[in-house]
Amino acid sequence: MRLVIYLPLLLLAFSAHEAAHAWAALQRGDPTARDQGRVTLLPFVHLDLWGSVLLPGLLIAMPVPWIFGYAKPTPVDPGKLRNPKRDFSLVALAGPGGNLALALVFAALGAVAFRWFGVDSPEARLLVGAGILTNSALACINLLPLPGLDGMKALYAFMSDEWCWRLQKVDRMFLPLIVAAALLGLLGEVQVLAFGLGTGLCALAGTGQPPL
Repeated sequence: MRLVIYLPLLLLAFSAHEAAHAWAALQRGDPTARDQGRVTLLPFVHLDLWGSVLLPGLLIAMPVPWIFGYAKPTPVDPGKLRNPKRDFSLVALAGPGGNLALALVFAALGAVAFRWFGVDSPEARLLVGAGILTNSALACINLLPLPGLDGMKALYAFMSDEWCWRLQKVDRMFLPLIVAAALLGLLGEVQVLAFGLGTGLCALAGTGQPPL
């Protein structure tokens, strides 16, 4: 039951994240992602064969305490942005912002269903709680200041052009870096933050403890 619920919610969270990037880039003057059909919540548009299917499946089959995956990165052409460095940082922040907005939507739906209309369904509480927790986790992880993640790109507005280009070249190393951070236990604080955010929103929605 948990797998059936979490998998579609994870696909929705990935889609909201990438669609938010695409929409923000369009608002700042870059139609590249829009022209590729990326301003949408349809999951298949954002899925990456390796990052969204093969890698998570491999990790599920292995005895590891965590599962990692990623969607197809949203293309952004800084040269088309009105203010390249500032707007690139804003586009980066839009992804986690999309996940936070979706977590708030789940919380609001839960509050209406459970507190106002008195819906008493364990499956519905699991669905709402899982939606909150999934999006809270994606938002917090992507805000890490690591190359390839939105948290680092959000800092480009405060860096020199030289450092921005250097970090862009290191982006392809984000997968080994995030795996190394997980193995070293450096993601613990992020998990605490995500669980704290998820717990607060679940309490607001009336679902009880976030489902794991």
